[in-house]
Amino acid sequence: MNFRDVNLLWLLALVPFAAAMFLARERTRSRLARRFASERLRGVTNPVRALRPWLLAIAVAAAIVALAGPYAGFTTVPITAREVNRIVVIDVSNSMAAQDVGTSRIAAARALAKRIIETQTGRVALVVFEAQPEVASPLTTDADAVIALIDSVEPGEVGEAGSDIGSAILASLRLIEADPSQKADIVLISDGEDQGTRLREAIQRAKAMNVPVSTILLGSPEGSAISTPDGPLRDDSGQIVTTYARADVLESIAKETGGKAFVNPFAEKAIAPLIADARTAIDRRTEVRVPIDRYQWALALAFFAFLGGSFLNRGAE
Repeated sequence: MNFRDVNLLWLLALVPFAAAMFLARERTRSRLARRFASERLRGVTNPVRALRPWLLAIAVAAAIVALAGPYAGFTTVPITAREVNRIVVIDVSNSMAAQDVGTSRIAAARALAKRIIETQTGRVALVVFEAQPEVASPLTTDADAVIALIDSVEPGEVGEAGSDIGSAILASLRLIEADPSQKADIVLISDGEDQGTRLREAIQRAKAMNVPVSTILLGSPEGSAISTPDGPLRDDSGQIVTTYARADVLESIAKETGGKAFVNPFAEKAIAPLIADARTAIDRRTEVRVPIDRYQWALALAFFAFLGGSFLNRGAE
């Protein structure tokens, strides 16, 4: 026999004091009753009434044991859950500060990422990247915590200038490998600029793992300056740096991995296919060993002891 909260059993130390109180009360009642009238004149003769304090003490002890949550043995309970793991990848390179989508690219990325996570039915993770990826959040069901992290995402957050999309996808695949039996996908939000050398490797790896990578392109192909607190970003020669959205890169990733490609999808209905994918999860069946509660035994003893004490209360009038 085990207990869910064994510390509550310390309350049993109070039972002797409760029994003493019940006995003292009964003796006081009998003394006062004999002072004013005999038991026969009061119309009730109850020779077993002396057992009432002990029954009440037993009831209190049994109630404490029931409160501690006794259990013995285990039963197996099948659980079926419909979940899908989703990795949201956000480009936080300096080019995401460009303001060519009505706002900055990074602001649009944050809004889209939050909307995608809000509709997620399973676990979600967040990866941000520049020249190197960084796992901001591993797979979790706490969508609110991930959304709070997204609110703090800014260009240059990782601290390594550049943009390596391939490394970001590979980092996301490593998160998925931790739960290979579960359906999973990746949503990449970027302007498509890739300065890394591992994109082909990442695409092949995603195809081998059967993980679709959907992409969201933010930015204009005509190009835009990169905004900074000191004005447009300039190179070492003083020329304004222009960043161009590369739709071909992201479309290639989506096509080869079986994902979907989106370009500046600011209306909610534009990302409806992504939301639909998240809701098309597979059944995940697991078996959980659940302890069998035995508090009913102690609770039944407490009930009948209280009930017996109530019956023995005849003669208290």
